[in-house]
Amino acid sequence: MRYVLKSSTRRQAERRLNKWFKWYQFHDCGAISKVEKTLIARKKEWLDTIISPLFNGIMEGTNNKIKLIKRRGFGYRNDTRFFLRLRLEIGR
Repeated sequence: MRYVLKSSTRRQAERRLNKWFKWYQFHDCGAISKVEKTLIARKKEWLDTIISPLFNGIMEGTNNKIKLIKRRGFGYRNDTRFFLRLRLEIGR
């Protein structure tokens, strides 16, 4: 699968993904066949994701920091102080 993810063009990614499908099509492991069915159903989305230079890592990190602050605070009574704490820790 890493080989598919390292593709540089859509055509190359599609060829590699089809090759992966053929390789694991009749695999005995139920988990692999379940993954394959999901990938086949969402093939277009997978190819778009592989080729796209966009990612959401920064937003995921920010959301994780917010969740950690909420957990450490055990529930702020004052929303103003909670948002102040968020701005202080996240730096925005």
